[in-house]
Amino acid sequence: KIAMKSIYKKKVHLLLLAVLCLTVLLFIPQKVQAAAVKKPSQVKNLTVKLTAKRAAKLTWKKAAHAKKYQVYCSVNGGKYKKLKTTKAASVTHKKLKTGAVYVYKVRGINQGKKGSYSSVQRIRTLADTKPGLSAAVTGTTAVLEWNKVKNATGYYLYKAGANGKWNKITAVKERSYVVNGLELGGVYSYKVVPYLSANGKTFKGSSSVKKITMPASGWLLDYVQPYAKPLSYESYNARAFTMRGTSYTHGFAVRGTLRNDEGIYFNLGGKYASLTFKTGMKDGKYTARKPAKVTIKADGKNIENGIFEIKDDEAFSIHTINVKGCKDLRICIVPEDIIKLPDTEYGFADVKLSK
Repeated sequence: KIAMKSIYKKKVHLLLLAVLCLTVLLFIPQKVQAAAVKKPSQVKNLTVKLTAKRAAKLTWKKAAHAKKYQVYCSVNGGKYKKLKTTKAASVTHKKLKTGAVYVYKVRGINQGKKGSYSSVQRIRTLADTKPGLSAAVTGTTAVLEWNKVKNATGYYLYKAGANGKWNKITAVKERSYVVNGLELGGVYSYKVVPYLSANGKTFKGSSSVKKITMPASGWLLDYVQPYAKPLSYESYNARAFTMRGTSYTHGFAVRGTLRNDEGIYFNLGGKYASLTFKTGMKDGKYTARKPAKVTIKADGKNIENGIFEIKDDEAFSIHTINVKGCKDLRICIVPEDIIKLPDTEYGFADVKLSK
């Protein structure tokens, strides 16, 4: 009986202890229970990097007491929207809009408690629009121009080789590029590609192509240079002048020289067959209008039909010269009545080289 009473007392004691513990738990204030859940620390070291033209990866340092993370995103200055809730300390954002600005922030959460947002990080995506490409050709020079592509860091310029393969010429931040040395009868193809540089990588956009077909004949004023001794007259390379009341823009004017080794030359490089031009005296106020003797030499030798006169009584005269195989074409002008500083100017208009 004593043993049974002892066992019975122990069971009663255990039952009373259990009831007491349950009562204590039930009556603990909710604030005291909530205090056991700690607020997450602020998310630190948020980084955002483009991994593809339309994808970005976000990473951050794990925050103390954070069980999960909420990632928010703003597009082009709009309201922040929750992108994702994740347990990991990274997330990849795919299918980004092109030509947009994305701003991200992240915070940690622990049950009902939310930590402070991280500092914001932003990225830009390259617009998927073609820049367009145009070419304005003057003589042997072409000016290539294109439109601005949103968020482009710069533009790659390519030229097609003889085998059709694209070779990069340069990278520019401007939206124009000057090409020199175009040849008559030549065909040239150029391509412009916008690009975006981000976190050590380069992402290319859509390209535009332009083909330039040069005429078989035309004027090449860009090739005109002083031969030997430079001329001291600014008018030697004038593009626009008047002869007998008619204005010409495809040519040059020059005063008579005093030595046979002075003159104007075309660096033809043996690529052309004939040279055609008009000659006459340039309109202007001169002390005297002096007739001049013209001597044209091909690679140092007098050329057939390359010796003639420019006379005051002629409106103009037309000349066609065979320059096949000629590399260095020299034009020398000497006034017939030699004086120290002849002020008459002579024009060479509508200068055309033909293949």
